[in-house]
Amino acid sequence: MPLLSAPSRSRSLSRLLAMALLPALLMPPLVPGSAAAADRPEGGTTETGKADAAKPDEHKSEGRNSEDRKADSLQGFDPQRSVTRHSLPLPGGALAYSATAEFLPLRDGVKEELAARIFTVSYTAEPKDPSDGPRPVTFVFNGGPGAASAYMHLGAVGPKVVAFGPDGTLPRPPAPLVDNPDSWLAFTDLVFIDPVGTGYSRALKPDEDEKRFWSVEGDARSMAEIVRLWLTRNGRWSSPTFLAGESYGGFRIAKMADELIERVGLAVNGLILVSPVVDFAAIDEDGILGPALKLPSMAASAAALGRTAGTPEQAAETAERFALGPYLTGLARLDYGRLDAEKDLFAEVARITGLPVETVRRQRGRVPMGVFTRELLRDRERILSIYDGTFTAPDPDPGAPRVPFDPFLKGTIPTYTTAFAAYVHDTLGVRTDEPYRLLSDRVNRNWDWPRMTVPSAVDALQTALTLQPALRVLIAHGRTDLITPYMASRWVASRLELPEGERGRVSVTVHPGGHMMYTRGEGRAALAADARALIGDALRRR
Repeated sequence: MPLLSAPSRSRSLSRLLAMALLPALLMPPLVPGSAAAADRPEGGTTETGKADAAKPDEHKSEGRNSEDRKADSLQGFDPQRSVTRHSLPLPGGALAYSATAEFLPLRDGVKEELAARIFTVSYTAEPKDPSDGPRPVTFVFNGGPGAASAYMHLGAVGPKVVAFGPDGTLPRPPAPLVDNPDSWLAFTDLVFIDPVGTGYSRALKPDEDEKRFWSVEGDARSMAEIVRLWLTRNGRWSSPTFLAGESYGGFRIAKMADELIERVGLAVNGLILVSPVVDFAAIDEDGILGPALKLPSMAASAAALGRTAGTPEQAAETAERFALGPYLTGLARLDYGRLDAEKDLFAEVARITGLPVETVRRQRGRVPMGVFTRELLRDRERILSIYDGTFTAPDPDPGAPRVPFDPFLKGTIPTYTTAFAAYVHDTLGVRTDEPYRLLSDRVNRNWDWPRMTVPSAVDALQTALTLQPALRVLIAHGRTDLITPYMASRWVASRLELPEGERGRVSVTVHPGGHMMYTRGEGRAALAADARALIGDALRRR
């Protein structure tokens, strides 16, 4: 692992982190979506009506939760909570479930004082056969840092999803929600959690308290505490427990798995990492490894756009062989004197990526994602999204040295913000004046990264695998994801030390699509099948 020993190296890492998972400069001020008032949530019945009008002592039918909320209220915490009943049509028959939207108290420090209110949405269903025991429960996160859980919630996992176009194109506003035939609720209960400063989650004293949670360790510790609190308040300690996280959320849950063992005494049964970055060294474009591991995703994108021959799968496979062989060794030995070797290397990179040889030569063979997304379709005056190399948009400023924003990411901000704000108001019965922060620039800019090392969760993942011999890990990727390429996770998986015959405990799957492969119906179905298989395998091995 390279050390960040020079100030220039630290600045390079900061730029990488800011660009990689939450481009802060791309985001406009976030404004909550609005919806017409509804006294009763659509599609279900409610126990509590308007959450802001309910008093703690009115929840008489909810057992210990009522006592917990009374105690919270006495300590100055507003225990908003709404429970609604719904039904999800599935091929095997309708699934009845409860949805609970609530704020959980986060205590921190030596005195365990109230520090934040964490917004969660839980979905629970009765087991079809009580003899099967308690249903598993999966805690779901997005990444950023600074992203709320709405992307996974309304994109892939929950009972309702945003209706994207058939090829993953952005829907017309306001984005409609439809029943999700691939909801993970069919095989696990679900808890979606928004970290401090995202979604509706807030620190009680923003300027004093929130930054303690905005670090790798502070984040993992606080989210592990919310998992413990939810299991305690809902009497679910006997349920098999899983963690799922997208992008930086994959990094987060790897850290949390270790944190839960160390501080809570809970060994989770499985981890589901969606388009994750587990080791930032693997996507660092300043070195040799990062450019090599991104090359197959560039090749797949170029093929999908008709810039190179073959299918995206074929192009990626060809690039894999080149990237981990001649490309790595070629970059390592470039000495600016072997002109024939340089010419051959640059020509092959150009052939694989569809870029002009001159563009590759200027980059000395290391093609940054910003250059690839800007130059591949320059003749058509279109740019690519770094989140999905097959998503293109008109170039807003062809003369600018950099693309001013990512067309796909920026387009998803109003899509998910308005859809989620309307959903919690109309369907889940939540009433709040707080703005919904889908992507928080403030969290991202103020994140406290490690000072002298490149962030990595490999050691935490290795510890969890060692201490929990039954732990199963799934890493799922989109083939044309240019920000967290699938080859980076294959490289990470190959570094994990597992006994002979146990390599199957960690699997890496690759599907059509980009960082959010679930915006396409086939990608969402494939991801659900992956998750079902992992959870089923983990339960059989208990």
